[in-house]
Amino acid sequence: MSFIQENITRLNLGLSKEYTLIQFNDVHAVTYDKELDDPETIDRAINREKSWMKQRVDFANKFSEPYNPKSMLSSTECLNRLIEYANETLPDLIIMAGDLIDFYSRSNHYLLAKAIGKLVRPYLFSCWNHESPSEYFQDICQGNCDFHYIDLTEFFVVSVNNSTRRINQFQLELLQALLTMKRPIILVMHVPIMTEYNLDEFKRLDSYYTMKYDDCHETTQNFIELVSSVDEVKAILCGHTHGTINSYISPNKPQFCCSSGLIGFVNKYIIK
Repeated sequence: MSFIQENITRLNLGLSKEYTLIQFNDVHAVTYDKELDDPETIDRAINREKSWMKQRVDFANKFSEPYNPKSMLSSTECLNRLIEYANETLPDLIIMAGDLIDFYSRSNHYLLAKAIGKLVRPYLFSCWNHESPSEYFQDICQGNCDFHYIDLTEFFVVSVNNSTRRINQFQLELLQALLTMKRPIILVMHVPIMTEYNLDEFKRLDSYYTMKYDDCHETTQNFIELVSSVDEVKAILCGHTHGTINSYISPNKPQFCCSSGLIGFVNKYIIK
């Protein structure tokens, strides 16, 4: 059993050619450097690495997902393997859907910047709940870390930072403006949306793992209603759950939660 576990999904948007997107997330990579980090940060990194060694197995068992107990790589090696896979696959776009590192520190930021700097294909990265505060990651986001999009000519891939499980008015208005272009949109968010259509799929998880349609403030509710109803938004790509959850937030509106990069999960989307 190899480290990379590739899940393939096909989406038909009626495009003129075929596009390939790959997504990975929730690597929670940590490192430390005695010259860059203070003793407290070093202790935190060591303890978090130990914690995730256990948690990755707990999540895998919870979701009945395979993993190789004989090759439980360090979090930094997991990140390196995913970057290597992306460079071997050569997709049209690499989507990093959050929590690639476990917390901000000077050495963790350097680790992330170095890894992403090796990518040979376009990528979309935005900050999520473990990449905080977002202003420290502007160099990596290549744009606004709270709302950013890639134009693939026939469709947009849009990243919205919902790490607090809330959407602000600025993000809502930017999405509304993009919708006027009348092109298909693939929406990327770290935290998935829960609606009345996918309650069963998320019942095993507590409220921390979703942005819920009937338990949120007004702007977030307006955002969920918009995304659920407009034809232009074709699919939502998420992480955060550390387990594969495929569902619909409304009829014919799929949402794909990619499992953890700590056990090598990658979602590969063939779009045409």
